Amino acid sequence: MNTKTFDDWIHHFGIISSFLLFLGMSAFPIALSLNYNSWPDFKVLWPAFLAVILFMAPWWPAETVGYMPIMGPGALYMSYITGNVTNLRMPATVGTINSLGIPPNSDACHTMAIIVCGGSVITTISIVALGVLIAAPLRPLLEAPFLQPAFKYVVPAIFGGLVAQTVLKNTKNFLLFVISTVFCLFFAKMTKINSAYYMLLTIALSAFLYTYNNKKV
Repeated sequence: MNTKTFDDWIHHFGIISSFLLFLGMSAFPIALSLNYNSWPDFKVLWPAFLAVILFMAPWWPAETVGYMPIMGPGALYMSYITGNVTNLRMPATVGTINSLGIPPNSDACHTMAIIVCGGSVITTISIVALGVLIAAPLRPLLEAPFLQPAFKYVVPAIFGGLVAQTVLKNTKNFLLFVISTVFCLFFAKMTKINSAYYMLLTIALSAFLYTYNNKKV
């Protein structure tokens, strides 16, 4: 099989498998809604949908264009289907090709990326499956009252650390963060705007501040 034929097969298989998985994931909530005759209120959900689309729209094409030379189509299809592209699949691919001295955007690189991403996916699934098996016997311990404060604050602690790394790098980032926070608190405390619109307002403010900051630079 030559390179062109292999790439055509990857795109053919990737598109079909992605479409089938999309149908499978969509079928479950649709089947439940049909069975219980309970459908989501899209009047309430659409602001959140719009906010996510506006937030991710610049990222989707940039991510695809940026990742393609390193991962190739095969690994990229696999990564988008299984998730964790930025924090698992891409680092595993980059680390492997750098360790082996494989030049990026080559047939060898794209082939190795498929192998590495496959190994990463198998590892992720194995860890999740192991966690599910272990969680059942440990449920009484995990639900113990003395451990609840740790679980209650673990997510804020993680996100706090991530935000701190970004915000505290320089004074300008910190000031922009303070302005955005005050902006959100104002709408939350002083107005009756639905909370679903907060992200839309924050995205608009962030775009304005980013544009203004770049013009100043």
